[in-house]
Amino acid sequence: MSDQHSCSYYIDSHAHLQDPAYDDDREDVLEKVRGELLSFAWVGYDIESSQKALQLRHPQEPVAVGVHPHNATGSLDVLKQYENMYQEANAVGEIGLDTVRSETALEDQLVWFRRQVEIALYFGKPIVIHEREAFPYVMEVLNKYGSIPVPVVLHCFSHGPNEALEALKKDFFISFAGNITYPKADSLRSALKMVPLDHLLLETDSPYLPPQVIRGKRNDPTYVKEVYKKAVEVTDMPMDELCQVICRNFAHVFGISLTFS
Repeated sequence: MSDQHSCSYYIDSHAHLQDPAYDDDREDVLEKVRGELLSFAWVGYDIESSQKALQLRHPQEPVAVGVHPHNATGSLDVLKQYENMYQEANAVGEIGLDTVRSETALEDQLVWFRRQVEIALYFGKPIVIHEREAFPYVMEVLNKYGSIPVPVVLHCFSHGPNEALEALKKDFFISFAGNITYPKADSLRSALKMVPLDHLLLETDSPYLPPQVIRGKRNDPTYVKEVYKKAVEVTDMPMDELCQVICRNFAHVFGISLTFS
């Protein structure tokens, strides 16, 4: 690559372009994203969003299906409606625990989280984890499964080096989002700096968590470039090398083949 600050194969490892936030201009957004990125992952958070992701995706665009902790209510029987989707999807997610914004009791979230981890293991699918101020609880659940034989991604990591080290000891992948660009995110950037390259992913969590340059506005996967720029700054790694690393990790986690040069 001739430009240290750009590459031709950006990856967004976590996005929700099926979200209603894009209902008015989804086709335009998708055209832009597919023109500027090599690939991105569609991530579901309930039945409707999971089904929609599978319908809208293109080849080389992996899909995760699952029930987000915000939606982890009612009978687990609803997961029977996912059976065909689990086989078609690339991963189970996003699933996990949230003690900040979820109105669902932690006890209920734990039941859904454990069940969906077991489903992922049964189908041999990677696991995409949502965790908001619930790191000890998430690790306690996952530790009970011993050495997990599928890739586990801690999406939108929001902790410091100590938590990162604990996750890395379990061989988990750590995905960083636009919050690494925020002025007060020094601890998060310290965590980024210590993550081995072969366990690193970058994402937007679109339409949420916009980087500093568009903070307060709707996010989309093209702004993953801002995450890459900050990662280059923090790690002192050439952009083309970072892009290759993320491509390899993304393809490995989601079990897809990517062509790039």
